[in-house]
Amino acid sequence: MSKRALITGAGGFVGKHLTRHLQNSGWEVIGCDITPQTGVHTCNLLDKEQTETFLKTIGPVSHVFHLSAISFVPQSMQDPLSCFQTNTDSVISLTQLLNKHFGQDITFIFISTSEVYGPPHYLPINETHPLNPQNPYAISKLASDFYCQYIHKKGLLATVIIRPFNHSGAGQNERFVLSSFAKQFAEIEKGMKEPILHVGNIEVERDFLHVSDVVRAYELLAQRKGNGEVYNLCSGKSYSLKQIITILQTITGIKVEVCIDKERTRTNDIPIICGSYEKLKTDTSWKPQQDIKDILNDLLTYWRENIRTTI
Repeated sequence: MSKRALITGAGGFVGKHLTRHLQNSGWEVIGCDITPQTGVHTCNLLDKEQTETFLKTIGPVSHVFHLSAISFVPQSMQDPLSCFQTNTDSVISLTQLLNKHFGQDITFIFISTSEVYGPPHYLPINETHPLNPQNPYAISKLASDFYCQYIHKKGLLATVIIRPFNHSGAGQNERFVLSSFAKQFAEIEKGMKEPILHVGNIEVERDFLHVSDVVRAYELLAQRKGNGEVYNLCSGKSYSLKQIITILQTITGIKVEVCIDKERTRTNDIPIICGSYEKLKTDTSWKPQQDIKDILNDLLTYWRENIRTTI
């Protein structure tokens, strides 16, 4: 039973990519999600009795990838209590049950976030950067991040904590910026809307990673026995959203008029975010294989194929 994984949040964007990646790499994968979906077990991790029954049903696993979360920052600000219940309470409850049923023989891979760092004191951001979360999503994730380090030190579960920076790819919800841009370009291509791109603050620079590179890193870190360590997961490069628009115009051959939408603009946006993956590279030899153009091409292909069913 060396490679039998449970993925929570398996029905989500990254969960689907991780499931396919692990299966293609020879893993046996069991997925669960709060939303009923084909091929995925339905389980509300906040329901302790339901979760315990589910764990008894599936039997022993070697690894748990905990992807289940509320990850959209505006949603966390609108309903912080629900955010903490999903992102923090469920982690405590789940890890207690995992310890109870499977002991210390599993590795718990917790997906944290680069948002725990807050405004950069220096660039690129490494794992020793000061922690200063700025919203309920980031605060809830940091609480669980610390809790997973705690249970490792106490010998309750072997854990690995991963702090991904922005990542995207085919299937990502249009609420997220790159997917939103790509969908709008696909709609313009099909003549469904005028060549006007609705955006927020396009001056900000962000570190974007392809989802295929993300799930590859998850597997590499999982194969190391959980060491309680924290790892950044990023590309090490930053692009402004203005640059992203230029690349999309080049790929599609479409010239757009940019329209600033106040509803898409965050207050106190951090101007530049860029991370360092040196620790991850040192420990696993991982490095990104896809670049920003690969991300945008995959998003465009996805929306070109799916646009008609989404409107």
